[in-house]
Amino acid sequence: MLRMALFLCVISVLPAPLALSQSESGPPVPRILEAGFDAYRAGGPDEALRVWLRNSPLEGTGEIGKADQVLHAAQIQFGQWRSFDIISDHTISRSTRVIYMTLDFDKGPLFAKFVLYRTEPGYIVTSVAFSPNDTDVLPAQPL
Repeated sequence: MLRMALFLCVISVLPAPLALSQSESGPPVPRILEAGFDAYRAGGPDEALRVWLRNSPLEGTGEIGKADQVLHAAQIQFGQWRSFDIISDHTISRSTRVIYMTLDFDKGPLFAKFVLYRTEPGYIVTSVAFSPNDTDVLPAQPL
């Protein structure tokens, strides 16, 4: 019985760090992502992508077309974008981070994955993926 009580206590505490939001403590959101969300708020998804891809190897390649389409479709399907929440932030190496997020719209979430690489001036986005389906973006194993 004591083991069961301890197990329930541990389970109730574990999910807390997995749902970090932009206002809670945890690793700071990289400036490039914050700047992109500020641009989204002011100018929409095209402006956000322009900021996120600044100095990225993806900038100007056309490889970001699907992400652009998904962001525009989300606005049609879910309404106005409101905020974001960090689901998980993984430091893979000294230079690489993978951040999973939800982008919250009026009528539903869009799931996002950003791969960031640290350069001399700061992080750049080397990969981005968006989907209304969590299994398309989030890893199969629990975060």
